Formats: sequence, structure tokens, C-alpha cells
Amino acid sequence: MKSSTKEFFRGIKNISPALIGIVPFGIVLGFAMKYSGFTELQCAFHSLSLLSGAAQLAAIQLYSDAAPAFIIIITAVMINLRYSMYSLSFRPVMGKSSFSKRLLAGFLMTDLAYGYIMTEYEKSPDNRLLPWLFFGVAGAIYMSRQAGIFIGYSLGAVFTAGDLIDFVIPLIFTALIVPHLKGRDRQVAALSAAISSVILVPVLPLRSGLLVSIIIGIGSGTMYRTFSNRIRSGK
Repeated sequence: MKSSTKEFFRGIKNISPALIGIVPFGIVLGFAMKYSGFTELQCAFHSLSLLSGAAQLAAIQLYSDAAPAFIIIITAVMINLRYSMYSLSFRPVMGKSSFSKRLLAGFLMTDLAYGYIMTEYEKSPDNRLLPWLFFGVAGAIYMSRQAGIFIGYSLGAVFTAGDLIDFVIPLIFTALIVPHLKGRDRQVAALSAAISSVILVPVLPLRSGLLVSIIIGIGSGTMYRTFSNRIRSGK
């Protein structure tokens, strides 16, 4: 018979191979924070309070460009809107878990953890210990990310980066986005946002070009999907 402890450690064990890629990503984040002017306290708060690679990178880039705080916050929120959709399908996984556990699950949610647990849920929908499996997976991801950020920030005090961060951040963004571009609507959204950012980022005030581009991308993808569905249904 399974126990919550066994499920927790099974999650850690099963997700371990993926951590090989998470730690280097954390190192890049830590390095970027150091060269964007983050203090030790700011780095700790940013890394411990936010578990979203794309949102973290965007926030770091905007901070280094001296964007207003509200622009940074709204941009991070817009990027993380997908988690609200994750939560709807994840509710059956948490079952009758307490509010505190559900709140913790929401905080620890990542694309990788969501994908893994939903696959397990499809295999064993009656497994009431899936929340503990999730906490094992998500906890391992969280701690690996923090370790990588600490290493990266520490290395930033020793090595010089020059323009390396300006090259690495777009590269990491590309690596994060490409796996999620399945579907023409997502491709339209990504292309619209990319074109908009090239045009709007240099000209809009308060570094708001990225935020506006995100909104344009979401709107374009949504409109494309709506019209495609109408065409297929003959309406």
C-alpha cells in the first residue's frame, strides 16, 4: 500500500533526470540578477517568491532597463496567466486537500510539474496521494532552481559578463517558448508578440512595449482560434 512519504520521494526520484537542465537555468537567472544590479536581498526575494522562468527573466530584463515597478508586476502577471488555466484542470488532482495545501500547490506550480502530474493522473485517477507526488516533484524543482540561482549570483561576483546576459536571456526565452508552440493559434500569438515587441519596445514610454506586445500576442492568438473554430463549424 502506498504512503504519502513514499509518493513524495517517488516524485523526487522520477523528476531527478529533468533537474539536470533546471540547475543551469537557475545559474543563468542568478547571473542575470547580479549583472542587472540586484542586491543579495533582492535576489533572495525574487527567487524565493516567484517560480516562473519566463516571468523571472522578463522582470529581470525590465528591472535592468529601469522600468516602473507596476510595469514589471503587470508583465509578470500577464506571462503567468496560463497558470489560471492549469488550476482548473488540476483541481481534481488535489481532491479534498486543505486550503493551505492547495495554496502551496499553486505557488509551486510549474509547466514541468503540471505536465508530469497530469500524466500520472491520467494513468491513476483514483490515486488519492497524487498531491504528495506533486509536492515531491515541485519541491525538487523549486530547490534545484534556488540552488542554481545561488550559484549563478555567487559566480557573478567573480566573473564578468559584459554583453553575455543580453545574448543569453533571449536565447533562454526562445528555449522556454518553442516547446509550447504546438497549435497554429499559439504560433500566431508568438509571431504577433515578437513583431509587436520589435516595433513597440523602442518607442513606447515606461518600458511598456513588452507588456503591450504580450497583450497583442494573446489577443491575436485568441482571435485566430475563435475564427478558426467558426470556420470549421460552418458558422
